[in-house]
Amino acid sequence: MDLATLAAVSRQDLFFVLAITATFATIALLVVTVRTDFGRSSGNRLERRASSRGARDPREALALVGDTLAATHNPEALLPVILRATADATGAAAGRMLEDGIETASVGAIPLGSEPLRLELASPSESETTMLLYPPSSGFDADSERLASWLASQASIALENARLHHVVQHQAVTDELTGLVNRRRFMTALQTEIARTSRTGPPSLILADLDDFKRVNDEFGHPIGDELLQAFAQALLAYVRDIDIPARLGGEEFAVLLPETPLEGAAAVAERLQRFLAASPLLVRVGRDIGATASFGVAELHESEAADELLRRADAALYRAKAEGKNQVVADAASAA
Repeated sequence: MDLATLAAVSRQDLFFVLAITATFATIALLVVTVRTDFGRSSGNRLERRASSRGARDPREALALVGDTLAATHNPEALLPVILRATADATGAAAGRMLEDGIETASVGAIPLGSEPLRLELASPSESETTMLLYPPSSGFDADSERLASWLASQASIALENARLHHVVQHQAVTDELTGLVNRRRFMTALQTEIARTSRTGPPSLILADLDDFKRVNDEFGHPIGDELLQAFAQALLAYVRDIDIPARLGGEEFAVLLPETPLEGAAAVAERLQRFLAASPLLVRVGRDIGATASFGVAELHESEAADELLRRADAALYRAKAEGKNQVVADAASAA
């Protein structure tokens, strides 16, 4: 592993730790704040007013948000929970959640002529998330408005941490340069596909390696080399199905997992991509087109075979393609037998 890769992994691990820490800190904050601000005696003023309006105890509202945050880090799943909990706690007649002005969740029936209490939940740098609470016939008193504002601020923390966790999870399974899945995610998908072959047909695997990639870096520089890798990733996406899983395994080596696909079908996909690369430049630059060919190794999963063995056979086929002159597709002989 080179220094750049090590640095990227370290950053990724740091982000993951920060996201997990932020999540648990948020849950802890919800619990502590509920206990200190709203967990006093049953004579608490807000609790009495909530009870008189038929509203939910504020502690229940925060517990609901906290439980949801612990169960999911999907911001879209949190939004309706935040809205419902806040509307229940404040005795609102209705509520709406808006993202960039578009409604994403609603509760209750909006009273005619009612002006909502407007609460911003997210920073302007992200999507603008707004919660609208419509008062009951008696209106919101000062305590209700204070409670709504307080709940919204706590929910905002949960929402931002959920978004952070979502970003970190995406980074953990995605190759930063190409946007394809990374080796870790690809191996997980391969293991999953192998586990389900008893109910479906066996998958096939394509390994691809750009030919003479070092020459591209030496002649044009690493930024152009990076662009070439990105262009090859886009070509992969164009030539595979939606159910197929293309990945960058590292450097100039790529893979495609093709579920329920026999060797002949996978080889045909590789051959179409090989012909495209041989005939068309991947990058067009002023005064010069930059192309690249690739070598491909293809193998089909055998019955009761492990992922490592399938990868070994596909890699052996790729090695033969390189040894026999590059710019070609070689299918694993054992798969074809």
